[in-house]
Amino acid sequence: MGRKINSLDNIMSNTIRDDSGCLLYMGRLDENGYARISCQGKNRIGSDAVYEMVHGPIPEGYEVDHICHVRHCVEPTHLRLLTHQQNVIHIKAFMEKRHQRLRTFIDAYPQAEIFPVLITSTRLKELWECGRHRNMGELLLTMSRAFPEEFFYERFKEGRGRSPDLYAIGIDASLIDKLSNEDKLRVMPAEDLMTVVA
Repeated sequence: MGRKINSLDNIMSNTIRDDSGCLLYMGRLDENGYARISCQGKNRIGSDAVYEMVHGPIPEGYEVDHICHVRHCVEPTHLRLLTHQQNVIHIKAFMEKRHQRLRTFIDAYPQAEIFPVLITSTRLKELWECGRHRNMGELLLTMSRAFPEEFFYERFKEGRGRSPDLYAIGIDASLIDKLSNEDKLRVMPAEDLMTVVA
């Protein structure tokens, strides 16, 4: 007798929902924590299989990203398509580091919400505790890709010799609000947080 083909219902029957809304796959996980599902005779990453069952084929050059950052989550609303470059930008540890840098910048320059701040690459390296050989232009480009509608920068003046680059940086109020809301959730007592999540 042939092997039973996994259906979406069959996959979902092997999940549990956690408090954050993730559907956690309770079957086999690989060494990186991703759900592994046998689908049409192939052993696949669970989120890829579920995405295709719900939304159709994954186009060439794209990969499935977990918005929730939980690798064995197969909740369709937590899955989205990104290019590899976009996916790397949204890795949780990198996002947390960017959020930390934004908070540090806003604490030092609260006027950034109203108008762009002029800052040297040297001061920015010091503020963000970057290594001395860090290319600030690349870091700022990554920040603008991570927050495309909310973080703006322009090299105002190119540095020469010992003179550093000068950048103009602006942050949209919506990004400041997001960071502020995250901070409130971070310091909220657990019983209050459960009320917000529920």
